[in-house]
Amino acid sequence: MQRRSTTLVLFFTACGTSPSAGETSGGSTSSTSAAADTSGGEGTSTTSSDPTTSGSTSGDTTSNAEGSSTTGEEIELAGACALDVHVGGFLAGYETSYSAFSGSVADGVVPLNVLEQVSEDGNCTLWRRNNPFCDPGCNAGETCDFDGNCLPYPANHDVGVVTVTGLAKPVELEPVPPTYSYFDTMIPQPGFEPGAVITLRTTGGDYSPMLLHGIGVQMVVPTEDELYLDGSVPLEVEWAPGDAHATMRLQVAVDQHGVTPLAMICEAPADAGSLTVSGALITQFLANGISGFPSADFYFETIDSVDIEPGCVDFVVRSHDQLLVRVAGHTPCNVTAECPKGEICDVMNQTCELP
Repeated sequence: MQRRSTTLVLFFTACGTSPSAGETSGGSTSSTSAAADTSGGEGTSTTSSDPTTSGSTSGDTTSNAEGSSTTGEEIELAGACALDVHVGGFLAGYETSYSAFSGSVADGVVPLNVLEQVSEDGNCTLWRRNNPFCDPGCNAGETCDFDGNCLPYPANHDVGVVTVTGLAKPVELEPVPPTYSYFDTMIPQPGFEPGAVITLRTTGGDYSPMLLHGIGVQMVVPTEDELYLDGSVPLEVEWAPGDAHATMRLQVAVDQHGVTPLAMICEAPADAGSLTVSGALITQFLANGISGFPSADFYFETIDSVDIEPGCVDFVVRSHDQLLVRVAGHTPCNVTAECPKGEICDVMNQTCELP
């Protein structure tokens, strides 16, 4: 999971000296352009080109609807943090029934969150969650690393006041002790408009100040009510196409109670509208175990990230929907009455099986 970069080009109204990208604050947008107020003074405004535009530089000029000249400045979205350096992040999430903002930053990486890539085919990869083992076991407040050593469990830190502009309402938050988490669950629905330029700043706290950006995305809309996995049969996944600046990410889990379960993650441009999962990858995925109620999570998202003292922090702007997944030969259950005749429910693994 390495970083993938996206270029975001902002255009500022010329009024004396053009403000830098770090001096703007977000505002309302349409699906193809974004408007924002600057912090430079009363009545000054900025406009953004389509965020997918690339190649413009700070100093290019164009004309807005009122005939004023504007100057462009590139902001590159750095993509996701690598898992082995990811120490926290922030999320502006747009769900089907609500929108919210949340985040936290720790002083280290949680070993359990570092997944192992075991296979790749086309747009899709398989990732295994491994469980570190320490003997003797670790004490309270400690965690085990993959070398069998106990170390202090990473603790969240105060990163100062977090402000986010470009959402449906501005957000300004201080951390909530003792977890030093940031959250706002009262953001209007939807939490942002497609194409909105979203800017996150922190004042510093225990670590250096951060500046991160995102772009508003549409609600992701799968075209089917469920996914069906059948052995080695390739899977065609479709969704209503979104904006070109976003990524569509599909995450499928079929082994909800396994010791070392795999997750299948597929990515494609949001405007592609479809992707194909190979039969070979599905065969490998299912062979590693099936239990519980399989699910598929669909996301449209943009991701920016920045390195600070303890590691990498990201900012994800995304929409999300979830589908059930049916797997040939597997019946999930909570009680035996949900199983086919002659089978019983293994309640621990939520799986119907022969007695």
